[in-house]
Amino acid sequence: MKYFLPFIWSLLIAIPGWTQLSCRSVDYRQQQLRLHPELAIAVEANEQFTRRQLQPASVAVTGGATTAANNSALPSLITIPVVVHVLYNTPAQNISDAQIRSQIDVLNRDYQKLNPDTAGIPSYYSPRAANCGFQFVLAGLDTNGHTTSGIIRKHTNVTSFSLADNMKFSVSGGDDPWDRDRYLNIWVCNLEANVLGYSSLIGSPKESDGVVVNYSAFGTMGTAAAPYNLGRTTTHEIGHWLNLIHTWGDAYCGDDQVADTPPQSQATYGDPTGIIISCGNTPYGNMYMNYMDFTDDIGMHMFTYGQRDRMVTLFAPGGFRYPLLSSDAASKPALADSVAEARTGSNKIQRFTLYPNPTVSTVEVKLNDAGYLGSMLEVYDRMGQRVMAVRVTNLTFGLDVSRLAGGLYYIRVNDGKDPAGYSFVKL
Repeated sequence: MKYFLPFIWSLLIAIPGWTQLSCRSVDYRQQQLRLHPELAIAVEANEQFTRRQLQPASVAVTGGATTAANNSALPSLITIPVVVHVLYNTPAQNISDAQIRSQIDVLNRDYQKLNPDTAGIPSYYSPRAANCGFQFVLAGLDTNGHTTSGIIRKHTNVTSFSLADNMKFSVSGGDDPWDRDRYLNIWVCNLEANVLGYSSLIGSPKESDGVVVNYSAFGTMGTAAAPYNLGRTTTHEIGHWLNLIHTWGDAYCGDDQVADTPPQSQATYGDPTGIIISCGNTPYGNMYMNYMDFTDDIGMHMFTYGQRDRMVTLFAPGGFRYPLLSSDAASKPALADSVAEARTGSNKIQRFTLYPNPTVSTVEVKLNDAGYLGSMLEVYDRMGQRVMAVRVTNLTFGLDVSRLAGGLYYIRVNDGKDPAGYSFVKL
């Protein structure tokens, strides 16, 4: 493992600006370290903390993955309350609640390894794909303890924002952040110069902490435009917010401080296939399907166990994100148990199958327990509101969901004794 401080200063070396749409967290990091050299001390302190948490305790587990024993006392599912600041200059930039909810759904699938496109992970990297154990919920309480939707909308006279952080301050046409020790702040706005998004540094001051995403790359509907219309820009930027580095280490054959991501020469663009060898990473090559590469949304499918451990370490006692564990700002969605069941693969889930998933119009439901005949099948949205209910008269049947809005839904068959649940995605 390399020391991190030389890596910090390597970022101050001139790196050519990206000429196509991309994450600009590296450029932002360079800018912040130049403007505030003292940040290098905070970043290095965090890296030393991370090494202390991980290096002595990492042990091998099945499939070549690693886990950090020092993080074993943390909750298996870390809930992060989110506030979304929508800054709009034109009506099109004032994205809908449904578009925002679609992004939250993507985050919960991606960070819990519930994304259906895990099937796109090559067999040789599939054992490294991890459930990272994060749940993202739109905040239910604001900073004054009042009920909130977790969404702030504000018209701005600024036509486009830069890496100067103006979107984070009301005085410069943006919106002030909420307390980073209770919330993840996400600003959605129009970004200039082909910027998809960027994240603050670990160690940044409270007033600039959070993630910024272009309104055209947020969520899975509305203004989200291909090839950045599957919500993976926000997945990627929150990865930075949780202390991950790009898979190529932001340098030619660089080091991302994660042991189970192979080295690679540079960023990947588009939607590649097959084995691409660089930096001697034989036999399997670049892990371009990783969320921390620059692959198009359709080609991103996974975090690794090493990345998971690096992120989770932030929440250990003394870690930079540790205060978030005490946040009371989350509104707990109903049916969260069904997400947990889907994640753990319990026997109930094995008796209950849905296909296709995601779906456009119809979900084929197969129940493998005759005891469910005569029970009610109920469909809930992610906020716990029941949106459909039908009586189970056959163990296999089609459920018409064409009238539902796009997003994540939970199906529960409740016979009064043994409720079982599963989730599906409506496109």
